[in-house]
Amino acid sequence: MIGTLTGPTARQLWRIAVPVTLQTVVFSSKSIVDAAMLGSQAEVDVAAIGIAGRATFVVTIFLVGFTIGGAQVGAQVWGRRDADRERPLRQTVWLTWATASVCGLLACLAFLTVPEQVVALGTDSPTVVGRGAEFLRVVAPTFLLFCWTSSVAAGLRVMRQPGVATLWAVAGVVLNVGLNAVLIFGLLGAPALGIVGAAYGTLASAVVETAGLALHLRLRRHALSRFPRAELRAIRAPQVRRLLTLSLPAAGNSTLWALGSFAFYALVGSTGLSAAAALAVLSPVESLALAFTIGLANAAAVVVGGSIGAGDLTGAYRQARLLVAGSVVVGLGTAVLTWALKSPLLALFPELSPATRDLTGDMFDLMAAGFVLKSVGMVMVLGVLRAGGEVRFCLLLDAGAQWGLLLPVAWLLRDVAGASALVLFAVPLLEEAVRIVVAGARIRSRRWLRDLVVT
Repeated sequence: MIGTLTGPTARQLWRIAVPVTLQTVVFSSKSIVDAAMLGSQAEVDVAAIGIAGRATFVVTIFLVGFTIGGAQVGAQVWGRRDADRERPLRQTVWLTWATASVCGLLACLAFLTVPEQVVALGTDSPTVVGRGAEFLRVVAPTFLLFCWTSSVAAGLRVMRQPGVATLWAVAGVVLNVGLNAVLIFGLLGAPALGIVGAAYGTLASAVVETAGLALHLRLRRHALSRFPRAELRAIRAPQVRRLLTLSLPAAGNSTLWALGSFAFYALVGSTGLSAAAALAVLSPVESLALAFTIGLANAAAVVVGGSIGAGDLTGAYRQARLLVAGSVVVGLGTAVLTWALKSPLLALFPELSPATRDLTGDMFDLMAAGFVLKSVGMVMVLGVLRAGGEVRFCLLLDAGAQWGLLLPVAWLLRDVAGASALVLFAVPLLEEAVRIVVAGARIRSRRWLRDLVVT
């Protein structure tokens, strides 16, 4: 096992996992910095950015669902090592971009026209609703930019070149943090805009990231820098059906999960402003802590999918088992490291009230304890099962665990038993345990080892 982990498979994983991890770390760090900046002004702004951020998260996850389908097809196309594999990969990336853009436009229009109704789903505080709505109106156009960058980034991961997209993602996030500091506090002669300043910083950095990545690919004459009309005209209905067959369930799966996450946070946050503020603090910390697991899951999908596309089903199954075992180690390391950094991280939010700080600390401990389960479940579902096109199974699994177990139990505990926010926050541990048991049985059955590019 050690030899395999240090061999070619490990090198492939590192080449993909490290850039994706870095991208996730930097992105999550931006969220923490934003919350800390706003937290130094008022606790209500922390709650507003937390709920607005959750709303944008739902849309982002939905759009990512389309790129998941494209990445699944692309990984197996690239794994075949055909002489003309760049052509079908470009077609796949373009189709992914086109389908995602339709949904991105609808989300943009919704956030521009009815942002108050969106934020009101997570709180009944008029002040929080108003400030959160201001944020959503400004960031709405970023969804259209995200459709292109995420589609191209998926193609780059398939080509084992994830560092290209990561480079510009890091540049965009660094610019975002700098602009937010200037616009939130009114530095360098700029007006102090508070939460609206954070929104404008997000929009400007998204424009720079998209333009930078496009220019980078164009100057290097990269295979994904252009989409020739002749290739696009050559796209046939079976290619579209294949992509939609994978992308729509994946998008539905991702959206159901994100909506369920939003609903769960609304349930916990409805117990009081302290709970809403605590969740706003913990959400980016959790994303940051799970960064390497996210990178590992993305790498697993590409590596395992490539093996399936090459016809090496035995190798794909062996890689899957090693990746699941590695996710346990990663989860344990993440839990220990995060818990050790608890005090410094909470010190970033000096304006939290004593009650909110105590609640945040207790919820922090629960969150760290759940990282092992989250790590294993994420690699099993996102990394292994989806590599074989098991989008319908993953949809049923996630919907059942979240909507059939997590949310009903949390609702009963809140409305019937009168449970506290801390008790509600522990319920996801049960959800993750169920997901692992069911996903593990599916992996052992080997029924997920299917070639998606059979002609």
